Amino acid sequence: MKMINWVKYVCILSVVCVSHYANGALITRNNFSLDTSTNIITGNGLNWTRWDALAGVSITQALDLYAADGWRLVSGDEMVGMYSNFIPGIDWSSARGENSAVSDFISVDDYHDLITIFGVSFNEFGGISNIIFGNDLDNDGEYRSAGAYYTDYDPAAGIYADNSRNTVDFSASDYSVQLARAINVSEPNLYYLIPFMLLIIRVVKSRFNRLKLSVRLTKSLKEVMSHTSLAML
Repeated sequence: MKMINWVKYVCILSVVCVSHYANGALITRNNFSLDTSTNIITGNGLNWTRWDALAGVSITQALDLYAADGWRLVSGDEMVGMYSNFIPGIDWSSARGENSAVSDFISVDDYHDLITIFGVSFNEFGGISNIIFGNDLDNDGEYRSAGAYYTDYDPAAGIYADNSRNTVDFSASDYSVQLARAINVSEPNLYYLIPFMLLIIRVVKSRFNRLKLSVRLTKSLKEVMSHTSLAML
C-alpha cells in the first residue's frame, strides 16, 4: 500500500508541473531566461522586469508598484553585466561610472536576442527602448539610462551617463524603468523540478518492479515447497 501511495503522490506532482508549463514556457538567450507565464526574466543571479512591463511610468510609480515584492532599481554594474552578456562585441566596462557612457552599432542577431528577452519600451520602427536605472551615487537627483533601438542602418545600443531629465518623477512613452530583485530560493521554479520528478518515478517504478518480482519468487518458492512436501509423502 505504501508503494501505491508513493506512485499516486508522484503522479499528482508531475501533473502539477506539466500543467504549469502548459500555460507558459521558458525562452532562453545568452544565459538569460524569460518565463512567459510570469513575464519575469532570470539571469546573472537576479530576476529582472521586462521593458514593456514598466513602459511609460516613472521611478516613483514603478517602485510603488513593485518594491513591496523586493524589486529595486538596477545598479550600473548590473546593467553593464547584462549588456555584456547580450552584446559581447562591445567593451561595456567603461560605462560603470555614474558620468560615463558607451554606445555603438550592434548586430541584428544581438539586438533580436536582447528584445526577445526584455521586450521594447515603444513598439514602433523596429522597437525603441530607453531604460532608466541606477542608484544616483553622486546624490544629484539624476539617474542613468540605457538604450536599444533601430537606426536607418543598423541597430544600436548604449549605456549613458546620468541626466537632469531622468529624475524619480520623469516618465515618457518610450522610456521604461529597469527593476531587479534577488531570486527567491524558497519558491523553486517547477521547470527544474521536472527532471527530479522523473528520477523519482524511475526509482519508484524500479522498487515496485522489485516488489512484484519478490512476490513472484515467494509464490514460486511456496509452490516448490508444496510439491516437495507432496513428493515426500
